Formats: sequence, structure tokens, C-alpha cells
Amino acid sequence: MGSSFKPDPRGMRKLQRDLQKQFDKYPVRVPIQGEMVGSGGVANGGGGNGAGGGPVTGSELELVAGWIIDWVYEFSKSRPGSSRAIVQLISELGLEDVLPRAEPHIDVAIDLLKSRGYVDELRLMGSSGLNRMINLTESGRAEAVNRLERRKDSRARRMACRDAVLRWVYERDANSESTEIAEIVNSPYGSFVGELYTAADLAGAVQFLRERRLLGGTDEAPTIEPAGTECIEQYGGVVDYLNRGDGAGVSVTIMGNNSGQLAVANRDVAQNQTNTNDGQVLAVFAEALREFGRLLPEDQQPPYEMVASELEREAAKDEPDKGWVRSLLSRGTGLLESAPANLQHLAQVAKIGFDLYGQGLG
Repeated sequence: MGSSFKPDPRGMRKLQRDLQKQFDKYPVRVPIQGEMVGSGGVANGGGGNGAGGGPVTGSELELVAGWIIDWVYEFSKSRPGSSRAIVQLISELGLEDVLPRAEPHIDVAIDLLKSRGYVDELRLMGSSGLNRMINLTESGRAEAVNRLERRKDSRARRMACRDAVLRWVYERDANSESTEIAEIVNSPYGSFVGELYTAADLAGAVQFLRERRLLGGTDEAPTIEPAGTECIEQYGGVVDYLNRGDGAGVSVTIMGNNSGQLAVANRDVAQNQTNTNDGQVLAVFAEALREFGRLLPEDQQPPYEMVASELEREAAKDEPDKGWVRSLLSRGTGLLESAPANLQHLAQVAKIGFDLYGQGLG
């Protein structure tokens, strides 16, 4: 992960609230005192990434890789067990208009998906480019479903569109190219999780950005303003820039003493409940881990989603398997320990909860 990655502060606040629910329910019996401060974040990406997927990248390769997942999944729904070359998928799905744009990236995109564990390839003599045949792995199918679900998130779509429009205008202006907004659909910035933004999406984004003086010009041909340049070059995205006056961002304070009290961002929380419902606690942990994963780049989210889903399965049981839960919490802790440097403070808070609950299982 690059050092420039910054998480979404709203996502961090939601994760903090989820953890607080757990700490409110589960009595902690260890002395702890410290203070942890998180950093600012970015709006969820468009381009080839989905909602919660990280900053807008403007990557044609990521866009095509996402399309391939969508194409194979759509084909597999009607013809399970069948395989087709990429060129045949495009033809059968009636997507010939994207062929000129996709073809230059097909080989590298398939190799990228293979490296991420999303596809397996059926190797045939002389197959290359559009003639390569692939099938989705279990992780690939999960990613395809996640992409469908992310497209339903109107809030994330609006946020991503604003970032995408601002970045696109910035890039076009730097290259002395036309900034006629209708042209954005011919770039990776014109899509949200592989689906083109509508005219209403783009008009709303331009209006929002012009009202905040990040863009100037007209609705049809916006221009970058100094504030917009500052947003792109010094901040992770529009949300991060607009929240820059909030000081240090999300602040998480842990206070404790030998009587066994632990509070997150609230030193007055009383945690006296002793009859904790394991299922409810595990459900909170699962959602917290999932939300934490969504603060990361899209290609790093699947392990978090997998552990969160397993925790939810145990939460739904009348008697969760304590051995399996301990193993899942251990895996979750390992994921949190590998978090990027600018998320380590928040990860440490989550890790404390995981460790303490795991110890309580005996």
C-alpha cells in the first residue's frame, strides 16, 4: 500500500461507533490508558474501483478488469458450467461497442485478475488476448456480487462522481484538453464500479463542485479552480478537503484503570453488563471488521469480508463454536496488524477488542 492512501473519515467514525457498541456490552477486565488519533480520508472511488474501493485512479486497466468480472458472471448465470473466450462473451452479451476500448488491456487485465485470485484460466493452444478463456473463482464470484451491490449505493455513487469529475477536469486542464463534461464517459473517470454515470449524476457533481468553488467555468465545460487544484494535489478527495477544518480528524481516546473500565471516545461510558449475548457481540465485530476493510483499496478487502461473513454465521447460531470463533478473531487480528501506517491507530483500537473478547472465550 502506498503511503499516500488515506481512509474515509466517515467510514472511520462508523467503525468507531460499531466498536463502541461492543465495548458497551462486554466488560473489559484489564488496565489500559492511551490516546489514538486517526487521520483524514478520501471519498470512495469511481473509475475501476467501487464504492469503498479507494481513491479515484483513472485506470483504464482497472476498468477493463472490472468489466471482465461482470461479463463472466453475467454469462455464468444463464449458462452455468460453460466457458467462452472473451471475444465470444462480448458478442453474446451484445457489447461490441466496448471492444475497441477493452482489447488493448485484455491480456494484462486477465493476468491482474489471476494474481488477485478472481479467475482461473482454461489454457488452450495458441490462446491469447480476446481468445483467452477464464472462469470466476469463488472469490471472483463474490467480487462480482459485491460489484452489483455497490452499484446500488446512491450515496457512494454521488461521492465517487464528485471525485471523478474533479480529477478528470484537473487532468484535462493540465493537458490543455477540452473539459466538455459529456466527454468524461469516454474515460475511466466516467464509470462507477464499471457502470457509466448518468447525465444527472454528472450534472449534480458539477453543480456541487462549482458551488464549493472547486470548479469554475460552466456546467457544460467546467474549469479547475485553485481550490480544486489544492484538493487534488494535497488531499485525498473532496470529502477530505471539505473536512480539512475539523482538526486532527477522528480522535479515539482509550481510558482505563485497574477496576476494569474501557471507553472509546467517551471516558464516562459505564460497562457493567455481565450477561453478554455472544451472538450480538460477534455481529458487531463482524460489521466493524467489514467497515474497516472498506477503508482499504478494493483489492485488499476480500479477506476482511470473508472473516466478517464467518463471524456473522457464528453469530446466528444459538451456541457459536468457541474454537472457530477464536480462530476467526485471530485471523481478524492478523489482518488489523497488517493495516497501513495511517490506519494503525484505529486498527489497534479494534485489535484490543478482538484480543480481549478472544481471551474471554477461555
